[in-house]
Amino acid sequence: MDNYRTDIFKTALLFGVILFVGIVLRLIIHLNGPLDFDEIVSWAIARRTPFLNMWVAGFSEPTPPIYETVVHFTMSLLGDTPALIRTPSALFGVLILPLTFWIMRLGTFDKKDSLCAMAIVAVSPMLIYYSQELRAYSMLAFTGVLSVGLLLRCLRKPTNINSLVFAITIFILAHIHRYGLLLIAAELFCVILYRQWKILAFFSVSMFLVLLIIIKQIISGEFYYSLAIDRVTRWDSLFALINFLNVGIDLGSITGYHNTPFIYYSRYKINFILSMSGLIVFTTIILRGLAYVRNYVHEQKQFMIILASCIIIPSALALISGTPLIRIHPQWLLRGLIYIWPLYYISAVAFCSTSRYKLYLILSIIMLNCFSLYPYYTSFNRCPQANALERLNRRTNENDIIVANPWYFYDGRAQQAAYDPTEGWIDIKRLRASDYPFVESRLSLTITTPPIASGNVYFFWWIDDLKCLSPFLNNKIFVYDDSNKYWKRYITKK
Repeated sequence: MDNYRTDIFKTALLFGVILFVGIVLRLIIHLNGPLDFDEIVSWAIARRTPFLNMWVAGFSEPTPPIYETVVHFTMSLLGDTPALIRTPSALFGVLILPLTFWIMRLGTFDKKDSLCAMAIVAVSPMLIYYSQELRAYSMLAFTGVLSVGLLLRCLRKPTNINSLVFAITIFILAHIHRYGLLLIAAELFCVILYRQWKILAFFSVSMFLVLLIIIKQIISGEFYYSLAIDRVTRWDSLFALINFLNVGIDLGSITGYHNTPFIYYSRYKINFILSMSGLIVFTTIILRGLAYVRNYVHEQKQFMIILASCIIIPSALALISGTPLIRIHPQWLLRGLIYIWPLYYISAVAFCSTSRYKLYLILSIIMLNCFSLYPYYTSFNRCPQANALERLNRRTNENDIIVANPWYFYDGRAQQAAYDPTEGWIDIKRLRASDYPFVESRLSLTITTPPIASGNVYFFWWIDDLKCLSPFLNNKIFVYDDSNKYWKRYITKK
C-alpha cells in the first residue's frame, strides 16, 4: 500500500512539474507581443459587433469563425490586449498536455511512458509557437488530438454515448479549420479498417451534416479557401514536414517557404546539426520499434496503427493538395497539420517504450527541442514590421494617407486607402462595413475618385501598380523598406 501511494505521489508530482513547465513556456516572452499578419485577420473578425455580424464576416476568410467566436467573448470578458486575446490559444496549448497523458494510457502504456510523451509535447517549439498565436491552430491541434483519443475510446468501448461524443467532436473539428477534414479522413479509414459499424453510423451522420453545410456555402458563394502562390508542394516539402516534426527548426533554403515559424540560429551549421540530429534520433526510434513490434500486446499494436494512420494519411493528402494533380490548387499549409505533432511524439515514445535506451532517446528529443526553443525566445520576432507601423502612428495625422495591402494591417490615425491593380481604388469604408471584409471582389467596391491627401503618403508593403501614384505627385511618398524595417522616401518621375 505504501509503495502504491508513493507511486501515485511521484506520478502526480511529475505530472504537475511537466504541466507547470508547459504553462510557463506558453506564457513567457511572445504572448504579449505585437500581432502578425494572419493574427490581425482573427482580431479584425473577433472585434466586430454584434455577434451575428462577427459570425457572418468570419466566413469571408478560409478559416471558419469557431475560434474567432471564442476570442470574441474573451475580448468582452477580459479585454483586447495581445496577451489577453491570445489566452484561448495558450489554454488549448496547455490542455494538450494532459490530453497526451490520457491518450498514452488509452494505449495501455504505463504512467512513465505517458509522462515522457507529455514532457516532449511540453517543449515542442511548433506547439508552443501556435499556443502564442491568435489563430485557430492551437484549437485545431487540441480538437484533432481529442478526436483521436475519443476514437481510441470508442474502439475499446463502442457504446452509443462514446460514439456520439466522437461524432460531435469531429463535427466541430471540421469547422475549426478545413485541414481538420484530412484527419477525419484518416479516422474514417481506421473505423472501416476495424469494422466498427456502429461508430461508422454516428460518423456518417456527423459527416453528412458537415457536407450539407459545405454544399450550402458553395452554392451561396461563401466557401473560401486560400489559393497557392508560392506555398506549393515541392521536392523538399516532405523534408520540411519531417524536420519540423523532429526539432521545429527552420533550414531556410532546404525546407523552403511553407508558412511555418521561422525559428533558427543565425549560424546555419547549428540549424543543420540540430536537424540531422533529430532525423537520426527519430529514425532510430522508428526502426527500432518496427523491428520489435512483436513485443507489443494487441491493444498497443492497434494503438500504433491508428496513430500512424492519423499521421501519414493527413500528411499525404496535404502534400497532394499542393501539386498540379488538384486543379483548384489550394495552399500546402504545413501548419494546418498541427494536430499530428502530439501524435508523432506519442508514437515516438510508444516505439521506444520497450527499449533499454528509452530514457536516453527521450531525453535526446527533449534536449533537441529545447535547443530549438532558444532562438525562439531570444531572437525571434513574430511581427518585424510592428515598430515601423507604431512609429507611423506617432508621426501621422488625418492629413496623411496610408495605402496598405492588406488594408486591415494598419489601424492608426492616418487616412486609409486600398488599391487593387485590376479593380482600382477600393472603398475602404464600405469594405469595412460589409459582411465580406476580406473579399474585395465580393462586392462592387471600386471608387472613381482617388483619395486626396495634403500630407504624406505611405505605401505598405509596396507599390502594387505605378498608376496608383498619379493622385500623389505633389506629395511626399514613402514606401516600407522590408530590409531595414522602416520607411524610405520614394522619388516619383514627373
